[in-house]
Amino acid sequence: MSACRARNGRSMAPTMPGSPGATNGRRRMAMTDQAETAFASAIRAQALAARPDRSAWVEAHAGSGKTKVLIDRVARLLLRREDGRRGADPDTILCITYTKAAANEMLSRLFDRLGSWSVMEDARLAGELARLEQRAEESYSAEDLQAARALFARALETPGGLRIETIHAFCSRILRRFPLEADVSPGFAEMEDRDADHLWDESLAGEILSAAEDQLDTLAALSEAGGGFGAAAPLSSLRGARGVLTGSNPDALKAAISDTVEAPDETVDEIMERAVGSGLPRETLAGIAQGLGRLSKPGASDTRLLEALIVILSDTPLAERWAAYQSVFLTSTGAMRASNPYTAGAAKEVPGLADAFQMKDGDGHEVTRFRGLLRDMIARQAYERTAALVDVGLPVLSAFRSGKAQRAALDFDDLIQQTRALLTSGGLAEWVLYKLDGGLTHILLDEAQDTSPAQWEIINALVAEFRAGAGVERAVDPRTQFTVGDKKQSIYSFQGADPDRFLDEKRRFAEAEETLHGQANLPDMTMSFRSTPEVLSFVDTVFNSARFAGDPFSEHPPEEADDLTHVAHRANQAGRVDLWPIEPHAEDDDSDPWDAPIDHLSESSPKNKLATRVAREIRRMIDTGEPVWRGGKRQPAEPGDMLILVRKRGALFEALIKALKAERLPVAGADRLVLLDHIGVQDCLNLIRFALMPGDDLTLAEILRGPFCGLVDDDHELFVLAHGRGKEERLWDRLRASPEPRFADAKAFCEDLLAGRHLPAFDLITRALVTRHDDGLSGWDRLIQRLGEPARDPVNALLDRALGHAMGEAASLQTFLAEIEGDASELKRDLAEAHGQIRVMTVHGAKGLQAPIVILPDTTSGEKADTASLFLVDDNVPVYSPRKADDPPVIARAREARTAAQARESRRLLYVALTRAEDRLIIGGAFAGNRKASGYAKDSWYDLCRTAMLSLTGAEDVGEGLTYGEVAAPLGKGRGAGSGPPGAPAWTRQVVTRIDTAPRVTAPSRLLTDTAPVTQPFGKARAAALKRGQLIHALLQYLPERPEAGREAEARAWLDRHTDLAPDTRAEILTVTMATLNEPGFAAVFAPGGRAEASVVGELTSGGEKLIINGRVDRLVITGTDILLVDYKTDRPAPASAEAVEPSYLLQMAAYQMVLEKAFPGRTIRPALLYTDGPKLFELPPSLLQNSRNRLAGGI
Repeated sequence: MSACRARNGRSMAPTMPGSPGATNGRRRMAMTDQAETAFASAIRAQALAARPDRSAWVEAHAGSGKTKVLIDRVARLLLRREDGRRGADPDTILCITYTKAAANEMLSRLFDRLGSWSVMEDARLAGELARLEQRAEESYSAEDLQAARALFARALETPGGLRIETIHAFCSRILRRFPLEADVSPGFAEMEDRDADHLWDESLAGEILSAAEDQLDTLAALSEAGGGFGAAAPLSSLRGARGVLTGSNPDALKAAISDTVEAPDETVDEIMERAVGSGLPRETLAGIAQGLGRLSKPGASDTRLLEALIVILSDTPLAERWAAYQSVFLTSTGAMRASNPYTAGAAKEVPGLADAFQMKDGDGHEVTRFRGLLRDMIARQAYERTAALVDVGLPVLSAFRSGKAQRAALDFDDLIQQTRALLTSGGLAEWVLYKLDGGLTHILLDEAQDTSPAQWEIINALVAEFRAGAGVERAVDPRTQFTVGDKKQSIYSFQGADPDRFLDEKRRFAEAEETLHGQANLPDMTMSFRSTPEVLSFVDTVFNSARFAGDPFSEHPPEEADDLTHVAHRANQAGRVDLWPIEPHAEDDDSDPWDAPIDHLSESSPKNKLATRVAREIRRMIDTGEPVWRGGKRQPAEPGDMLILVRKRGALFEALIKALKAERLPVAGADRLVLLDHIGVQDCLNLIRFALMPGDDLTLAEILRGPFCGLVDDDHELFVLAHGRGKEERLWDRLRASPEPRFADAKAFCEDLLAGRHLPAFDLITRALVTRHDDGLSGWDRLIQRLGEPARDPVNALLDRALGHAMGEAASLQTFLAEIEGDASELKRDLAEAHGQIRVMTVHGAKGLQAPIVILPDTTSGEKADTASLFLVDDNVPVYSPRKADDPPVIARAREARTAAQARESRRLLYVALTRAEDRLIIGGAFAGNRKASGYAKDSWYDLCRTAMLSLTGAEDVGEGLTYGEVAAPLGKGRGAGSGPPGAPAWTRQVVTRIDTAPRVTAPSRLLTDTAPVTQPFGKARAAALKRGQLIHALLQYLPERPEAGREAEARAWLDRHTDLAPDTRAEILTVTMATLNEPGFAAVFAPGGRAEASVVGELTSGGEKLIINGRVDRLVITGTDILLVDYKTDRPAPASAEAVEPSYLLQMAAYQMVLEKAFPGRTIRPALLYTDGPKLFELPPSLLQNSRNRLAGGI
């Protein structure tokens, strides 16, 4: 049977066993019948997965509609049951997904569905619900339909909203609810990655300086292990393992390391002494050396051996003798020699030579001895390297943790680790799970294949209650777990994801469900609603398990490997796969300038030529109207239909963007960029630099030539302005003094910058962006006109940073500039909605996206060896081994396993890349490796795809590569790169003369700013008083919810962690707090059902101005007739009576009262102040608050 054929019919390769295929016509007819049957099966699988009364574990191929199934399940959980029972409350459903974008997409689609139901007429709504729940339309009563319509409002009114969130957001919410139990600061901040990076660098530098004083030898050993990067490289490797190493006992950890690597008790020097000192067979080796010296015609190897023996037998330093001894047996790379270290002639002439040093056919006695010595040396060196890392590294981890504690902050890893510890450790875990259990009925886990082991522990702790005790006893409305994922799409191992753990969890789920219910609900979703049959057949062939002798995606044994089979729903829509030839090396040319940078990519390089070919092919497809399927029919291709995927951002990535721009094609730019690298960001930063230093001529020249001023004619504008200045005359002086009208706009712009030099960075940049110039264009208009639409995202990111900086301490233009210039973090851009533009991005960034035409140009390189040097083996014991040659056996096995796992992840990444394509897939590659080689690495993506293409029946050689599928006729030019979207209406360019401002948002505590007491901002007494008040407030917030008998002990334990406070201060805080809680007259305040830190938000009119009052009241107690709102005050001394209360406090409580009167008409609002000094509780009567209410109404 023939396989891939040339256009003349010649067979190119035999068919691979199990390959799909027939001729296009017969295949499409067969696929249509198959798809109809499979579609019915797919609908049944989706319905089974969405059943609200059964837990389910779903494995879903790419494009099989898993998000739809998730939405279906949530909707069915909310719907009224067939027997009339109410559906699940929205706040009892928890849906965890992997990214914020996925959570927002899911939430948006769910609200779209619920919103459409709310306005749908009866017959249509009954039909929608019947299809969703697999019921008859006539079974829905008027009450059922009304309940479905009400779901939209129920979801919107749920406190805190529907819980569709990332695992990090969920963990943050849990920790904020149980801060005392989790041992975290109440109200902790979540650290951005860049802030965590800065803190890590500070901790690292501090501990290295400390080690340089009293651990110099240890630091030197670390520096040697780190190679050219010094001690920072091994120490930085600990950061990723801090979750399991922070807080470890150094001695116990080092003992475990020694046991793991099987290190001898000897030191390195003692092993060397045993090797070339006391343990050396000197007489034997001296005789061999003499024999080698008498050889009449020694070979090169004989001479090298003799030279080594002379050093070994000398009295040179021990390390030199050991090095010479090693050179006899090891190659320069550290591997054992494969041949004898002497010639055959020498073996015949020198007695004892072969008996000592034979390596080829059995080991000589000295070879055997060396192997044992080398094993001991490698183990001991691995131990000493890692022990040094522990001695210096654990203090770094401790300093990093302390730095976060001082800032009351947690990074993203902390959120996971602290929640895992909270839910899995001891009695506290049982208490927390008990409190959570009552409000959590259904858990849904999306993208489960990307869940890390620590995250699995959190999920398992939550669902364990579903299968124990009351969780099992609920026959009506049982609690459920829903998990959906795909091992083939697990591509985040660098974040801890493990597809084998995913499969193990699935097995445990199935066993638990079979124990409880007799069978497990494990529907598989294999039908793709995304891709054409040709694309899916190609994917199936690439990953045929016969090629890999087992599962290509996981380490599960071959007998558990299934042949990958996708069924196409789009059976009648033809697609196509193209494999281009490798872009070869050009003949040597000298077209590049002699002074080109070292990393410069030659214009004739394979990568540049491939990028040019990709850009020209896209231009051709757009200009000729290459057909793509859109809305069920063929349409001409547009730029937004193109998605180019690379493995990493590098030379090819940059070359592609450059080539697309050269073809004048709209491109969305990079999906990630370093903020400081973008020219638009530099243009904005120059505005700050000039405002700070107007005498900086270079900065001003860049502004004048940049988009804001646009003096781009060097000869007639900038040169004329700058030429002929004296030594002391600055460019700004010349511009300011120039009477030329052509410079007037630039001069006014720069004067405005100087006038705003005292503004925050956000205000200064925003002012420049919205300022309109003489031509009627704003700064934004000019920026986008010069740099294109891709400049908008990075400049907006800069504005976000500036806004955040303004909210911090000591914010100024100088500190903002220093912060940005010292930050190399990346900006992540969301290209999912890059309408009308070509997207170029990494495969990791494209997860969840799709496009009609997908191009893979980065396919020829092999897998690079994993450079990570820290291994966690045998129950998380760390071993630092930077070189393969230095691996003890346990690490050699771990490195081999890591390499195999890396190859599997590469295949999973290829699967994700291939399945982004809807209609057409183009695979190319730039020549890689030696010029005499094939141009692609063995088992590279190109190799896998080429092998698959050659085995596909129906694939053809078209001269310029291989094609599989139909080549449809062009449809004529559509809306391509030249036409663009319709222009913006004229009103968008009109100058705004009046802006209707939104109501001013203010906190009640800031209403009376004119009488606020003036205090020294940096006074120690003020800082101590503030901290005292914060701690008392926190205790009064959380202790009322704790069992009364243990309150004092818990409070004391929590206060004892604040070691910066003196013991008597902590004791005083405890006394005051407990006296307040135990005061009988305050029983109503702390009664069960009261709300701590309750938000109070509402609108008031004050002197004709609308105000949004946004504050928090310390305690809110709501009853059927009245509402008691209490604010705690820790002022000392407390006033003698309510009439002596500070006026600003009265104004604050009056504002709360007025807002709550609007929210709760008919109830009496009773404001009160609770002073902990005393303690005293003052309920504020209406007569006392009337004056404050009048002031609020009159504008204060």
